[in-house]
Amino acid sequence: MIAKLLTSVLLVSVALAAEIPQKNATGPTFKAFEDVDPNDLSCDPAGQIFLLLPHFTDCSKFYMCAHGEEVEFSCPGGLIFDFKLQTCNWAWATTCTLRTPKDEDEGSGDNADSLIGLFVDDLEHQAVDTVASVRPIAPTAGRYTGIINCARADSASRQSPYKGDCQRYWKCVAGVPQVAFCSDGLFFNDQTQQCDFEANSKCIQVQEDELKSEFIKYEQ
Repeated sequence: MIAKLLTSVLLVSVALAAEIPQKNATGPTFKAFEDVDPNDLSCDPAGQIFLLLPHFTDCSKFYMCAHGEEVEFSCPGGLIFDFKLQTCNWAWATTCTLRTPKDEDEGSGDNADSLIGLFVDDLEHQAVDTVASVRPIAPTAGRYTGIINCARADSASRQSPYKGDCQRYWKCVAGVPQVAFCSDGLFFNDQTQQCDFEANSKCIQVQEDELKSEFIKYEQ
């Protein structure tokens, strides 16, 4: 297990290093997160959205959303995290972006040990495929893994249910994952990828016996 964890971290570092912009590179660079405030973003509770988020205090570190949790990673030596490009970069080529902690007592993944309990094989595959292709890519046929990555042509057109709310869903807008809402009376239908009548959406509300509170369950 430890060997897999180390392999996963190494693969992520190699993928990030491979995508570092060169000093003599020419042509415009697409920056989907140019005007996005990282404090307004968060990991999808159901782990359906791929996203890299800045650290709170260290420019050389960042968090990757994995199965709904923030898992901390470090850039290779001498590099800092480039939030706008969603990769590691040279300090001269970008600016340091840090997030403001919402609650000092609120825990989040703070090292690679947080990977324990996650599906490491899936994370390893996701890290290499997605981090290494954060720049615009030509539309190509690919296997949809169920994780929406707005930087990949094979998944950016997908939409995904929002855990805990039948009327909300995830979609990519200009390369950035955002939450969208269905009109009153309509629920998001994952199969048809659109808002639909409650009876067709397969999203039902179930009452808990003791607390009488609602939680959302998607029928298979």
